[in-house]
Amino acid sequence: MPFIYLILLLMHSGIPEINLTKGQWAVLSQTHFSYATDGQEAPQQTLVKLSFDDDHLYVDFECRQNPFWNENTYKKHNTEMWNQEVFELFIAEGEATPTQYLELEINPNNALFVGWIDNPTKEAPQKLTFVDYDKADIKHEVKTGGETWAGKMQIPRTLLGGKKATYRLNFYRIVSLQSHTDPNWKCSPADCAFTCWSASMSGATPRFHRPDAFGRLTLR
Repeated sequence: MPFIYLILLLMHSGIPEINLTKGQWAVLSQTHFSYATDGQEAPQQTLVKLSFDDDHLYVDFECRQNPFWNENTYKKHNTEMWNQEVFELFIAEGEATPTQYLELEINPNNALFVGWIDNPTKEAPQKLTFVDYDKADIKHEVKTGGETWAGKMQIPRTLLGGKKATYRLNFYRIVSLQSHTDPNWKCSPADCAFTCWSASMSGATPRFHRPDAFGRLTLR
């Protein structure tokens, strides 16, 4: 089936919206994520396209201008992968700003992180509950080449809480900006970019866990 390219980034009361039609692929019109701190556009291209059917939500992404992807050392699932480069999805069912949401991370080594986040203050997580990798049943893959790494995730809709029509979500990307010789390196604001599809506007320190900034996904 050919891809159907739609303009998806619509603004409604400040919340970006994605309207997705069953069985069709759609590409986010926003090709550059924004810095978490101030919402300014990041120079790296981040491409995302989505689709869904009765049983799954499909997320394909491409992280360009990423020359240090091969320095990522996390290879096991459900580890502290956010310390290095990752692509992330936070998602929760319903219209309201969530205080609990599913966090998915995937890195250039095709390692996967799956966990439920409890964030009652909507400012900082207070509890992480891992989902066992095998029970999550997410099919995923990563391809790398040059300065680009790209991936796919096939997410069971039952994992998201049920087959709902509306979700709140955000996409994120952490990009290393310099080479690291220590295999245990960790990203910091001094050497990595912390970017969002819908900017979390966290001020001086980049923070992703601000669900008021989540966009809206409607499945039709």
